[in-house]
Amino acid sequence: MTNAAGAAKLQVTMLPSFSLYVTASNLERIKQAAEFGDAITIAGPKGPANINKLCAGGFAKPVLFDGTGYAGVELPADRWVSEQHRAGADRALLPGVFVRWDKDDDTEMLTVIAEQARMAADLDATLLLAIDGRLLAKRHTALSDALIAAERPTALVLADPRDPLAIKGAVAGLRSLAGRAPHLSMLRCDHGGLGAVAIGGGHAAMGLSTSTRHFVATGMKARRLVDNTARVFVRSVLDWYRAAEIAGWSSAGAQLGCPLKCCCGESLARYLDGDLDATWHNMNALADFGEFVLNADPDDRTAEFVNACRSAMSRYGLAGIHGPDLPKPQLTSWAFS
Repeated sequence: MTNAAGAAKLQVTMLPSFSLYVTASNLERIKQAAEFGDAITIAGPKGPANINKLCAGGFAKPVLFDGTGYAGVELPADRWVSEQHRAGADRALLPGVFVRWDKDDDTEMLTVIAEQARMAADLDATLLLAIDGRLLAKRHTALSDALIAAERPTALVLADPRDPLAIKGAVAGLRSLAGRAPHLSMLRCDHGGLGAVAIGGGHAAMGLSTSTRHFVATGMKARRLVDNTARVFVRSVLDWYRAAEIAGWSSAGAQLGCPLKCCCGESLARYLDGDLDATWHNMNALADFGEFVLNADPDDRTAEFVNACRSAMSRYGLAGIHGPDLPKPQLTSWAFS
């Protein structure tokens, strides 16, 4: 069976599932990321062409394409949808638009979603919306009503200079949205996207870097850190930390080893070495959490996800552990949601 035929028949990403989200330019990383999850999600307009190259060599993973139209990339919708189908997409997504925050009025949000819904219906495609994280936190009822009225599957990308799910009310908004809006997917997200899957969403495509775990729209001031050490996903505390922070905990006596096949028990502090790439560890650690969520009984997924967040929180600030003192806002919100 060809990749195209299999994807068209299965539509794996319409079911509870996860993938890793990688850029189209790095073919080796695409092949690495495809070892994990139920699919692979490719970012950028060159995605279909590069996947066609890989398919010629036997690549057969279900694939989603994020054309990043919401970032200003010009993609004619009909041509973009056709390119995805020719590349064997699990399902085709629209190019994508950005929905701005308006503190006074929902008119623009509702208009954009209605226009995109008509286009998606004409092309038999999935809506792709990048939304300001404040819409999720403060306008989730109007947002979910609009997506229900659209009657199309929807893929969301959250936009914020930092962590969009750290905005007060954002986790509660995502819980509400995932429970109401049908066939919701989260693209370009962090591990919090698995919370949407646990609650009733379809797919989470998780990024491996700060630039692929959320979107920073024009006019948003991205946070700049002087520390350029590797960002590492620490599975035991369910969050991303800089290797310099982890090395500091280690020197104070923390034992932060990774038991997965990527590390075989070695300390995560070793990624302070700039010659070591943490990507393989991050792929394994994210996938381990994804498999934990997806392997739970569907009736228990929400509780299992929340309990995992509470267990992670219990590891913060323990006397004698010398690890991270305080959980970040997103984890706290999930744990107490």
